[in-house]
Amino acid sequence: MTYGFKIVEEMISGLSNWMDEKGHKDLDAITGRAVRNVTDWQYLDLEYIAKAKIDQDLCIKCGRCHIACEDTSHQAISKEKDGKRYFEVMNDECVGCNLCVNVCPVDDCIAMEALPVGTLDERTGRVVTGKYANWTSHPNNPMAKPAVEPAE
Repeated sequence: MTYGFKIVEEMISGLSNWMDEKGHKDLDAITGRAVRNVTDWQYLDLEYIAKAKIDQDLCIKCGRCHIACEDTSHQAISKEKDGKRYFEVMNDECVGCNLCVNVCPVDDCIAMEALPVGTLDERTGRVVTGKYANWTSHPNNPMAKPAVEPAE
């Protein structure tokens, strides 16, 4: 057996185990599920603000979230508290990129939580309005037009 074939076999086994765990009987059950969430980048809601939150009871202190944030994003996760490993999101730095969620090996340990309307975003100093705004209507866009929400 070649090494490449072994990797593919392991991927198939892993996918099969995940599907069994989640109750999906075949690939048709999951094919295309993400498509409804795809949109052109210019229609992303620039006013939607979410911050990562780490559940300290679930955290295994592996540090993957800190490393991902430190090396590729915004250095928004502290790694120590009172001289011990402790990973906590700094809301004044978090941009809601979701990298920490993607690298965390523990399900539901890190969640993205939307800031409620009226809350101050510590990073930008702006209050969350809850009004939809995208790049097509953004003041920095020289071709800006009035905001129109994309069709569902």
